[in-house]
Amino acid sequence: MASILKVDELRGIASAGDITVTSEGGAATQSLQQGLAKAWCHTSDDVIDDSLNFSSSTDNGAGDYTLNFTNNMANVTYASTASPCEGGFRFVTIYSVRTSTSGHGVYVGTTAGSAGDQNVMAQTHGDLA
Repeated sequence: MASILKVDELRGIASAGDITVTSEGGAATQSLQQGLAKAWCHTSDDVIDDSLNFSSSTDNGAGDYTLNFTNNMANVTYASTASPCEGGFRFVTIYSVRTSTSGHGVYVGTTAGSAGDQNVMAQTHGDLA
């Protein structure tokens, strides 16, 4: 019979937010909290369709968006990645010049090398404020 664990909250013993998970092979450990995505979203152009910790998107021009966090990050050294949702678009870049604790910029480029409006998926890892 399979075991089922149902809980509403997990807390570490030494510190409430310090929960360590042992790797599959048992040789390494990882902080559970550090391994979780702190924000993700799916956008249709500049409208957020679904998200965790992204409150809004600002349209700054063709293929140029700012994604705004609901809860700020602790610093600007978080890591974000993004990708286009449809064919015909070559890349999505996180704008480092518009990276702040409250959000970051996204630039979408077409296969022709120009900017273009596009549905985007983005995710962020790092420390929440």
